[in-house]
Amino acid sequence: MDEIKKVLVAVDLTEMDETLVKYTSMLSRGSKLQKVYFLNVQKQLEIPEDIVNKYPDLVSQKNEETKSDIQKTIDKSEGKGISAEYEIVLTEGNRAEKILQWAKSKNVDLIIMGRKSKAQGDGIVATRVVKMASCSVIFVPRKFPTKVQNLIVPVDYSKASALALEFSIYVARALPNLKIKCINIYEVPSGFSVSGKSYDEFAEIMKNNSIKSFEKFISKFDTNGINIEGIFELHDDRNMAKLIYNIAIREKANAIAVGSRGRNKTAAVLLGSIAQKLIKLNTKLPLVVVREKKHSMDFIEAFLHLYR
Repeated sequence: MDEIKKVLVAVDLTEMDETLVKYTSMLSRGSKLQKVYFLNVQKQLEIPEDIVNKYPDLVSQKNEETKSDIQKTIDKSEGKGISAEYEIVLTEGNRAEKILQWAKSKNVDLIIMGRKSKAQGDGIVATRVVKMASCSVIFVPRKFPTKVQNLIVPVDYSKASALALEFSIYVARALPNLKIKCINIYEVPSGFSVSGKSYDEFAEIMKNNSIKSFEKFISKFDTNGINIEGIFELHDDRNMAKLIYNIAIREKANAIAVGSRGRNKTAAVLLGSIAQKLIKLNTKLPLVVVREKKHSMDFIEAFLHLYR
């Protein structure tokens, strides 16, 4: 597993920045960070040439003021606890595109973004980033929990969900009171009637098959001493992501860990799509989107450091 050495933190001059700085500070203490980029993407302004000529320092002055504001937030939000070198970067343009471009150009290992209330928006940016990023992404709510007792892991028994479960097992070893709850959503095929079984009877057949698949799936991991259980839910007419989120709330989950991609279009849970939809639905729970390319022990340690 790769170490996390470079992190990009997407700041936007709102109160959320304080939370992100605090998280980054804790991450710094729990990993081997070398560089942190606090990236602020501003709207591109079309300033008339004659105005620029008359006030040549207009843009530079604005940038200096913005950097000063970000620095003040860092200073008052435990930013001094960041052991790694950090840099405040300003750019203009489409926010999602610039975050992705900077993450790629600087070869960052982790992107940290805030998750605001639905009323405040920003779900479109978050969705695009998690869809296109080549590294893992953590979405931090304004008020993240101080303890993790229930960690939800949606599984479709794919390689991506295996990554999310691997992450969760490591967390559970460091937090003995943590319980991992794996959610599998199963469906009744449309042609079930040819079997001569009723809908409920075939639903039971599908559930039993899911349980067997789960047992085979977790047998590949060292779960000795780990409190782990499977939750098997029949897919109803609700949106899959909403069903998972509702289960997470019902189970009093403190966080959700999800792989970034499901195995194929016929899988019961397409985790890539689920991850994107969970971003839109979920503004209360920390959401960890685990990517294979940069999945690392330091990434796990950073998550753990929040709750030790």
